[in-house]
Amino acid sequence: MKKEANTPLTLASRQTSIASEIQKNPEAIDLSSCKSTFIPLSRFAVIANRYIYSIINLTLLTVILCIIVCCKRDKDSYYFNGKIQYFNDSKTVKKTINSKSVSLDGVPTGIIAVYDSLLLCCSPKYIDCYYGINNLDTGEEIGFFCKKGQGPQDANSVNPIYQFFKKENDICTYLRSNSDNKLFLWNISKSVERGITVYDTIISYKKNRYRFLFYQSDDILYVNVPSDFLSRNEISTPFYEKRTISTQEIIRNFPIYKQKSMQSSDVTGLDLAFYTWDVIKPDGTKIAQAMRIFPQINIIDTHTGDIIGYRLNKTPDFSLFEQELDIKSMDQYFLNIHADDNYIYASYWGKEPWSGRVSSGFPFVNIIHVFDWSGNHIYELITDRSFFHIWLDHVRNRLYTIDMNTDEVYYLDLNELYL
Repeated sequence: MKKEANTPLTLASRQTSIASEIQKNPEAIDLSSCKSTFIPLSRFAVIANRYIYSIINLTLLTVILCIIVCCKRDKDSYYFNGKIQYFNDSKTVKKTINSKSVSLDGVPTGIIAVYDSLLLCCSPKYIDCYYGINNLDTGEEIGFFCKKGQGPQDANSVNPIYQFFKKENDICTYLRSNSDNKLFLWNISKSVERGITVYDTIISYKKNRYRFLFYQSDDILYVNVPSDFLSRNEISTPFYEKRTISTQEIIRNFPIYKQKSMQSSDVTGLDLAFYTWDVIKPDGTKIAQAMRIFPQINIIDTHTGDIIGYRLNKTPDFSLFEQELDIKSMDQYFLNIHADDNYIYASYWGKEPWSGRVSSGFPFVNIIHVFDWSGNHIYELITDRSFFHIWLDHVRNRLYTIDMNTDEVYYLDLNELYL
């Protein structure tokens, strides 16, 4: 029995004994004797509780983040007719490049297009014609072309040049006059050679609104049908049509958004939200779009109709469509785009709003994002002068612009970057 009395008590039996003494005589018990027994258990309980709370909080935070991300993705997938992939510009190679000036006779102005030694400018400032042409090598003013007027060879309006292509070794482009339903095949080579405007064909074309015209083959055009106001609170969404030139047959539609129309109390805001600048890959296999109020490039496959958006990480998504869009107070991102068979070049603003009015002056845009046609963000070019509207000359591998404030023409020599 003595051995049993001297046997050390287990932790459980000590706790039971002390608890029994407290119940019998709570005032007589010396709580200091409990210190080594109860305090470690208290610390364990506190640590355990903190660990449990941490797990719960982390789990809740993860769930909330997942809900937010899923909601954003749901909004993108609800509106956009393709997938969205993100890119991080902080990891992109940045290259600084200086521009070179071009000395020209006369006053070239407006929206430019360049093919080898030819600079074409489209401007409402020209009195009788829509286009002026200069020789980039000599600076010589070659002449003015594409007459304004009501005659059979004239047009009430024409679009800027979106694309050059060759027909029997002649440089050509298509011009569209919406107001008088005409489609002109302008032979630029013969016009420069003869000193007069030469249209290979002029055909009557349906009076539909087209924002971009891209020629692919002898009888195929891709046309961008922009958004249109259906009522005070409803607007159609933009899409592409693949159509014939001769019969004007619609072969296929390429919707950008899943909804054919959207409703809003501010349809003007939605119209500006849909705004893009587009370019076709010279081989005709893809079309790229640079969005204005989203930092996103869309690439459309003209064979499959698939569309993928490449969006800058941690930036606005298509849930903006469900808000009152005050475009004047929103950041503006991509302002123009051009491309060759290898790369897409998109001039980037990404700052405070700009009114877009000529009277307010044009912003100093000195960042150009470079993508390949798989959507990879290759380079970020930082320029010494503003590159607002840009045009890539495939022949000399130069990226041209005209300063919209001063009408000065200059370019980047992409050969210096090995692009």
